[in-house]
Amino acid sequence: MDFNKAKKVAASCLAMSTCGFILWTSQTHIQADTVNAQEQQVQQPQQTTKAATANQFAAQTSATNEQQSGENYDQNDHGNYACLDSAKLNDQAQLTVSGWHATNGSQGRPYHYIIAYDSTNHREISRQNITNREVNRPDVQKVHNVYGANKSGFNVSFNLKQQLANLQNIQIVSRYTDDQAGNGNAADYWFAPITIDRNNYGNLDGAKIVDQQLQLSGWNANNLSENKPYHYIILLDRTTNREVSRVLVKNRLQRLDVEKAYPEIENAAQSGFSVLLNTKNVNFSHQLQALSRFSGSADGNSDYVDFYFAPITTGNYANQGHLDQFSLVDGQHLNISGWHANDVANFETNHFLILFDNTANRQVAAQVVPTVQRTDVARAFPGIHQAGQSGFTTSFDLKNIRLTPGHSYSVVSRYSTSNAGNGGSGQYTDYWFSPITLNQQGAWLDSVKMTNDGLQVSGWMLSDHALNQPNAYIFVLNNGREVTRKKVTLSSRPDVAAKYGQAYNSQNSGFSTLLQLDPALINGNMQILLRFAADPAGNKNYTDVFYSNNYSSNAGYFDKITVTQTGVYVSGWHAANQSNKEEYQYLIAIDNQTGQELGRWQVPDARRLRSDVERTYPYILNSNHSGFQLGFNIPAKLQHHVVRFIHRYTNDPSGNGDYVDYNSKLITFSNYNMYANAINAYIINNCIGHANIQYHYVIPQVTGAYRGTGNGRPNMVIVHETDIRNDSLWADIEMEHNTYHWAFVHAFVDGNNIVEISPTNREAWGAGYPANGRGVQFEQVEVTGKDNFARELVNAAYYTAYNMKQYGMVPVLNGPNGTLLSHHMISMYFGGTDHVDPDGYWARNANSYFGTGYTINDFFELVKYEYAQL
Repeated sequence: MDFNKAKKVAASCLAMSTCGFILWTSQTHIQADTVNAQEQQVQQPQQTTKAATANQFAAQTSATNEQQSGENYDQNDHGNYACLDSAKLNDQAQLTVSGWHATNGSQGRPYHYIIAYDSTNHREISRQNITNREVNRPDVQKVHNVYGANKSGFNVSFNLKQQLANLQNIQIVSRYTDDQAGNGNAADYWFAPITIDRNNYGNLDGAKIVDQQLQLSGWNANNLSENKPYHYIILLDRTTNREVSRVLVKNRLQRLDVEKAYPEIENAAQSGFSVLLNTKNVNFSHQLQALSRFSGSADGNSDYVDFYFAPITTGNYANQGHLDQFSLVDGQHLNISGWHANDVANFETNHFLILFDNTANRQVAAQVVPTVQRTDVARAFPGIHQAGQSGFTTSFDLKNIRLTPGHSYSVVSRYSTSNAGNGGSGQYTDYWFSPITLNQQGAWLDSVKMTNDGLQVSGWMLSDHALNQPNAYIFVLNNGREVTRKKVTLSSRPDVAAKYGQAYNSQNSGFSTLLQLDPALINGNMQILLRFAADPAGNKNYTDVFYSNNYSSNAGYFDKITVTQTGVYVSGWHAANQSNKEEYQYLIAIDNQTGQELGRWQVPDARRLRSDVERTYPYILNSNHSGFQLGFNIPAKLQHHVVRFIHRYTNDPSGNGDYVDYNSKLITFSNYNMYANAINAYIINNCIGHANIQYHYVIPQVTGAYRGTGNGRPNMVIVHETDIRNDSLWADIEMEHNTYHWAFVHAFVDGNNIVEISPTNREAWGAGYPANGRGVQFEQVEVTGKDNFARELVNAAYYTAYNMKQYGMVPVLNGPNGTLLSHHMISMYFGGTDHVDPDGYWARNANSYFGTGYTINDFFELVKYEYAQL
């Protein structure tokens, strides 16, 4: 058939219809008379060799058409009318077209063909002879009264299965021809091109782990795969840029939803898949992407078309976690709780908790632990979708696992594709929490009370070593030697558990028990030892968790020792563990220098209630009834002695025999007469007290310990006065600070202040040597006013007495052998200076304000008075 001639005939003889058809996304309208017929050679069907038969058939067909068309058509209408009413490509690659073509050009051309033409590759795809199979179209005849219009319709299908993959556009040609084969003299109508959808559609509906395999399900449909029978699903690791798994899709799944959405795509109704991929080489922490491949080769590596699904993993998963609890609190279980957030859990769906011994480098235990809701974690990590279900809590039975004290352990949270063992046979992601070392121990004694039956103790003790040293013991030691021991069963202590929840058996760490012993056996320093041992007897393979401080077995205090002109009053307390066997109490006076006894007195008012002592010393027997008091006249033997008192418990009515003593501080029995001088009497009668010592060290450390005493401590106090009228204490201190390299003293006093400017444990440079190497020195500032002068004397006497007491001196006025000397006395007895203060200052102010004199002897009486008050 000559297509070029046919198109020219159609163009020159017939008017063209404007009706056409658009399919899917685009179409091109091509007029039959504008296309190069040589580029559109339609394949000719095989022709018959019997010309007579052909001519006879043509004559019969022409006659039939004329009869059908009738005689009443418009023979002057030269139009070529047509319309493609419908063109539909189904998912089996069947293109069904329907429409009509009416023209007077069909007269004398009895054969009607519908031809499918590949307009891109310029070749005929297929043709169908629909002669005598036309569709009645009375509607067309009403509009276009041309030859054969009432039978101008067609409805045909073309199987495009073999060509579909390479098709872009199809043109439908309606042809009337006098050639039985469909060629030759023809009247054609070329419908607008039909565009074949060459898009690739697909979706990955699901990705999950099933039996340690990655199950991918979804669909992929396209017309490009029509001649590619092998369908593969391939998994790519985008992090490493390599393929990690693939599987051949053996069974296509029905997807009517896809067919409904894409009815023109071949096999859309069977585009579904669900496959299992081996995960041996899959790392779910990497970015993974699946693709669907239709291939013409069996191995899927050539002649293919791919569809890439969205990545199923991101490759940048956050791996976050926290261990909220690691508790051995009940001694029976290891309780663990916390959270581990990582979206890799969407694929590694089995969650394990593993206990790993870092010291021994081995796994101790592992178990599957379901995750639980953690809204707090979800709020903290909104970028991790799995965070809201990241919690865990579990318990390991200590009967089934062996924990070793002192070892370091790590809890490992693991997400794995495997549900076997510890998940290590699958693909997994771990979070190692901070190591915990089982080396905790602690103890406390809440109460320790000595009774006639023994020592009552209560408290708590715990140690991780109790994991394999379960025997708890309490020991009582006297001067480091064991007196008794007791094995105890520990009891509930929820308060300890709340603070030491990680420590082994802290829930059951308490004890309260009586250790039976004779209190008299505790006669030195008592200690309590707490021990855990593997040995039931407490002797071997043990851990000592607590040594208490030393507890005294003999304690006391002289609350008051009041010495008057004629008598002494003594009160205090004395507690000793031996007191329950010593029924008598004595007070004994001992000379501090000779050690000789100066007198003894039985204490009639003894065992007085002293609940304050019991609160402080409950560990000493009968401390609640340890008080005593007595008064007596001063015997002549005590006068002018420095005395220490002894309170004694004894079993001897005379105060000897078995006994336990407690010593008082030193007491000086020296008569003082505050009324022999008017100024001292003024001080007593007006109850003038002393100021507190202020410490304002402005003198650099230019001296060391005292060089003149043999023990580096002072053995006297030296009194100075500044000899400056209208003086100021603080101005004198400033001057001393500026000239210390020439001279300085330890302190300054006036009527309102006692200010120490250099520590008294180092020498001062105020009286020359050798006195500087022996004495604490202070300056009196010259003051005015009667009351002010009296107060200054009190401050001076108190500072003198205070330093005597501090350094173990007693007030003695005995020339160079005394403990109290004036600057004048230093000049007289020691040399190195020629000053005579404070004699003139004292005499002047005493006469001016009190009409009397004042000497070192008068000051000595005031010092003795202040010393007695300390």
